[in-house]
Amino acid sequence: MLLTALISLLAGALSVLAPCVLPFLPVIVGGSLGQNEDRRRPFIITGSLVVSLVLFTLLLKASTALINIDPRVWTIGSGVLVILLGLTILFPQLWARVSARFALTNKSHKLLHGAQEQKSSVLQAVGIGAALGPVFSSCSPTYAWVIATVLPARPAEAVFYLSMYCIGMAGLLLAIALAGRKLVEKLKWAANPKGWFQRGIGVLMIVVGLFVATGFDKQFQAWAADKVPSAITNLEHSLLDMQNSDEHEESKSSSASNSNNQAPDFQEIESWINSDPLSKEKLKGKVVLVDFWTYSCINCVRTQPYLNEWYEKYHDKGFEIVGVHAPEFAFEKVRENVERAVQEAGIKYPVALDNEFKTWRAYQNQYWPAKYLIDQEGNIQYTHFGEGAYEETEKEIQKLLGTSGEVTAEKNTKKRIGAQTPETYLGYARAQNYVGNLEMGEADYPGASSLNLDQWTFKGKWNTTAESSGALADGAELALRFHAKEVFLVMSGTAGANVQVKVNGKPVTGGDVKDGTLTIDGDRMYKLVDLPEYSEDATLTLTFEKGVKTHAFTFG
Repeated sequence: MLLTALISLLAGALSVLAPCVLPFLPVIVGGSLGQNEDRRRPFIITGSLVVSLVLFTLLLKASTALINIDPRVWTIGSGVLVILLGLTILFPQLWARVSARFALTNKSHKLLHGAQEQKSSVLQAVGIGAALGPVFSSCSPTYAWVIATVLPARPAEAVFYLSMYCIGMAGLLLAIALAGRKLVEKLKWAANPKGWFQRGIGVLMIVVGLFVATGFDKQFQAWAADKVPSAITNLEHSLLDMQNSDEHEESKSSSASNSNNQAPDFQEIESWINSDPLSKEKLKGKVVLVDFWTYSCINCVRTQPYLNEWYEKYHDKGFEIVGVHAPEFAFEKVRENVERAVQEAGIKYPVALDNEFKTWRAYQNQYWPAKYLIDQEGNIQYTHFGEGAYEETEKEIQKLLGTSGEVTAEKNTKKRIGAQTPETYLGYARAQNYVGNLEMGEADYPGASSLNLDQWTFKGKWNTTAESSGALADGAELALRFHAKEVFLVMSGTAGANVQVKVNGKPVTGGDVKDGTLTIDGDRMYKLVDLPEYSEDATLTLTFEKGVKTHAFTFG
């Protein structure tokens, strides 16, 4: 947790140097000068920007009424507000009239009193900071990781990390604003509120506001991403990978040292499949394997044959499995979708729908899949995270049951697992290795002329949200250069829509694809590619009909 907090703090500072923030630094520095000698303006602008960022983030996550609002609404609103504030700097009398019209200051003094000018200055500074909050809401992989992954499962922890991120961002922004103000104050002509310099700041704010409102800022960001070294973002990704690895090892160590801890009870399960509601008390006297999973996770899917076989072999000997289904994507919260996945996987053991991650948090779990083996007295005696260790896990089951026998041989052992293309998310929050300028909301993409291994790109009209990207028109394309034997893609959307699947330009057959065509029949994970042998380098091209949403690639 300490490492993650430090990474969040550093990421906040690094985000100030990211391509998506660079266009707004002149606005922050210029806005800090103000129309008078109010030295609080840099602090007010920075503070209101941070508050706006946090409130905007939590509002979108907490309010279901706002989830379906096009993200461009927020950026257009921010751009318009920046334009209006630029006009007030360019034409000070305009701000005075607006303030008087809405009683922001005392009308009777005609806005000539110094105190009123101070109030106007404060309100204007607050407006500048608040307008930029939503624009800053997606400029860091660490920020995206906290919002998309940590917040749904561990809200309090996520708010802490988000606060550390904002502290880091605010610290560097404030330093830049103060340094810029100090430099400009040495130039006496720049302090004249009616001089060309401050009027130029007003013009700059109007231009930036127009760019934000119309989306032209994205083109600048794409240009900046090519010109500015990518070491900033790459450093964040490296730190996050290190943090995830450390958390994994720490969790293993903690589980080993606390192996006799009492297992928590099931918390606020929304509904049960294959069983009436269960509790720790009802299961006392049995050996219980609690398996955290989600049905579109390929790693979870690969463990299910072992779970099914163990349940078949040992259920009559006092063994129970409870599959705690904690959804990664929104469509995985739908009971009918989970029921279908349970039936297709041949799962006969009880499945608990932990849609709000209450049981997940009670176990302090962090992974899909994760196994917790509990003895007859309710103590956690063994844990394993991820795939593998099937023989070891079964021997632990036998030990607790007091039985013996031949353990299940490992199925479909995958070679080259470390070298294959990593899991690839297609929503804005966790997208990596995209070639081009990926945008939130609707966009028409030109496609990339070339891809390196593990890179991907869109072509045509797409609508991108935090967790998915959907085809807005027939013929929308997604290209991916991969190294693996099998390729899976989580998709949802219009039932009956078709997806054309080609590898190296040729239609494929296998998995869910026949003669190069896959038909959407529900919200689930689809097998797109099953090559005869592992491919070191291949290009997958998908062509979609309108209405199909893509979520994440996984590989085998």
